[in-house]
Amino acid sequence: MKTFIETKTLFKRNVLLSIRNMEALFSGILTPALLMILFVYVFGGAMHVGDVSYVDFVVPGVLVQCIAQSASAVGVMVNQDLQTGMVTRLITLNIAKSAYLNGHVLAASLRSFLSTLVVLLVALLIGFRPQADLIGWLIVLLLIFCFTMAFTWLSVLFGLLAKSPETATMFTVLTTLLPYLSSGFVPTESMPKALALFAEYQPMTPIIQSIRALMLQQPPAPLRLAFIWCGGIIAVSWFLATVAYQRRIRRG
Repeated sequence: MKTFIETKTLFKRNVLLSIRNMEALFSGILTPALLMILFVYVFGGAMHVGDVSYVDFVVPGVLVQCIAQSASAVGVMVNQDLQTGMVTRLITLNIAKSAYLNGHVLAASLRSFLSTLVVLLVALLIGFRPQADLIGWLIVLLLIFCFTMAFTWLSVLFGLLAKSPETATMFTVLTTLLPYLSSGFVPTESMPKALALFAEYQPMTPIIQSIRALMLQQPPAPLRLAFIWCGGIIAVSWFLATVAYQRRIRRG
C-alpha cells in the first residue's frame, strides 16, 4: 500500500510538471498529427501502396512514431531530476525505490495515450476508415500498450545513463528516425536493398505491420514477432533501468 500511494503521488507530480510545460506537451501531441496531414495531402498522391488509400496505410506508422516520440520525453525528465538533485531529496524521504521510476512511466504512458487519441481523431477527420472488429481493436490496444511500455522504459534507461539532459534528447532523434526507416510511410519493397533489409528486421516494422493488418483486416501480419520485440525491450530496459537507478542512488 505504501508503494502504491508513493507511486500515485509521484505520478501526480509528473503530470503536473507536464501540464506546466504546455509548450512541450502540445508539441508532443500535435506534431505527429501535423506530420500525418502533411504526408497525406502533400506526398500521398505520389505514393503507391497497393489497394488501400494512403491515409489508411500511413496511420499505423504515425501512431507508432507518436507514441515513441511522446515516450522519449520521459528520459529527459528523469535526467533533469538527477541533475537538479530531486532524486537525492526523494531518497532522504525513504520512499519505495520503485515508486520514482514507476511514477515517471505512468505519467509518460498517459501522455502517449493522449497523443494517440489526438492522432486517431485527426486521422478519422481526414478520411481514415478502420475496419477492425472488436477483437481486432482489443489486440491493437494491447499491442499499443506493450509498445508504449517498451519505449517508455527504454527512454527511462537512456535518461539514467545520459550525462546531461541534452545527451538524453538524443533518444528523441532515434525515435524520430526509426519509423521513417520502416514500413510505416512507404512499403519496404520500394527501398534500396540495404535499407529494406534494415527496415525488415528492426522492431518498428512488425509492430506497424501488425497494427495495419488488424485495423484494415488485411492478411495475417507478424503479430507474434511484434509482441516478442515489445516484451524483450520491456524486460531488458526495465532490468537495466532498475540497475542503473540503484547505482545512481548509491553514488548519491
